[in-house]
Amino acid sequence: MLWSSHLQAQVSGQTQVTFSGFATLAAGKILGGTHDEATNLDYNCPCFISDYAQNGVYERRRLQFGPDSKLGVQGQVTSPDQRFSLTGQLVSRGAANGRINLEWLYATAELNNGWTVQAGRKRLPLFNFSDVQDVGHALPWVHLPPQLYGWEVVNYNGANVRFRQQVSQWTVNANAFAGGETAKDSGYWKIYNGKNSRTASKWSNIVGAELKGSHRWLELRGLFMQSNTQNRIADVDAEYSDPKKQRIYGLSATADFGGPFASVELLKIDRQADYGGDSAQLFSYGYRLGKFTPLLSYSRYRQSLNDVDAAPEGHDTFSAVLRYDLNSTSALKVQFDIWKDHSGTGFASQHGNARLLTLSFDTVF
Repeated sequence: MLWSSHLQAQVSGQTQVTFSGFATLAAGKILGGTHDEATNLDYNCPCFISDYAQNGVYERRRLQFGPDSKLGVQGQVTSPDQRFSLTGQLVSRGAANGRINLEWLYATAELNNGWTVQAGRKRLPLFNFSDVQDVGHALPWVHLPPQLYGWEVVNYNGANVRFRQQVSQWTVNANAFAGGETAKDSGYWKIYNGKNSRTASKWSNIVGAELKGSHRWLELRGLFMQSNTQNRIADVDAEYSDPKKQRIYGLSATADFGGPFASVELLKIDRQADYGGDSAQLFSYGYRLGKFTPLLSYSRYRQSLNDVDAAPEGHDTFSAVLRYDLNSTSALKVQFDIWKDHSGTGFASQHGNARLLTLSFDTVF
C-alpha cells in the first residue's frame, strides 16, 4: 500500500481486507499574465495547466476548486500467506467534474528470492513520483510541476515483473513492464484542440524497464520505455492515425539528509518518426523545519521539431511552496507558480505567461 490503512477486516479465515484513501481540497486563482486572445481555444486566459492528462486548467475568471481537488479510495485483499493480493483504486477528480475513474486494478503474486509478478491496470512508471502523483499528502507540491509531469497517457493495462535485492550496501529494485493503453476523450488533447474536442490517444506495444538504487541518503533511478503512439479525433476522423514509434528515457537523483533534501529529474522523448521530440527537466530543493517544509523548484519543457519552419512549444515554471503538517496524516500547503512561455512565434495554444496562487488541504485515511 502507498499510504496508511486504517480499516481492516478478516474474512474467510485469515484473508485480510484493507481499505485506505486520500483527498485533496485545493483552491487556486490566476493573479495575472499574458495571452493571445486569438488562440484561446475556449479557455479564459491567462491560464495555468496544473495537470495535462486530466485537463486540470486554472483560468482567469475566478477562484477555482476543480483543477487539483480529488478523492481516492483503495482496497486490497490479501491471502492468508501474504503471497497473493488484489488491489483496486477509484479516483474522483474536480478536473473531470467529479467523474469516477478506475485507476488501478491488479493482482500481485510474491514469489521467492525477491521476485514479484503483477498483472492488470496500473500507473505507468514514467516518473519518480508516478505511483503517488494523485496522493497530495505524499508530495511536497500542491500540484506536480507540469513541464515534466504532463503527458497524454498515465496508466497501462498489462503486466510487470519486479525484483528487489540487497547488493552490498545498496538496495536495488528492478521493474520490467509491458502492455498498452487507450485514453478516450483525452483531457490532454482538449488543452491543445479545445474544450469540446474529443481525441483518443493510444499507446500500444509498451515495453519498458525501471531501475532504482538507494543507499543511505541517496536514491538513483533510470527508466527506458518504448511504444507505438496513435491519435483519433472523434469529431473529425473516425480512424486512428498511423502508429509511430516513440522512445522515452528518464533519469532522477534524490538526496535526503533528513532536514535538507534535493532532487533532479530528467526526461527525454524521441518521436522522430512523428514530429521530433520532447525534453523536460525538474530541479527542486527543500528543507524540513519541524512541521514546516519550504520548497523551491524549477521545471523546464522544450519541444524539437523535424520541420525547421514550424513553431516549437516551450515553457518554464518557477514554484515556491510552504507545507505545514497538521499531523501524521494531514497537511496544509500554499504554492506560488510563475509560468513563462518560450514557445516559438506562431505556436497556437492557450499558453502564455501566468502567475498562480494555490492553497490545499491534503489528507490520507
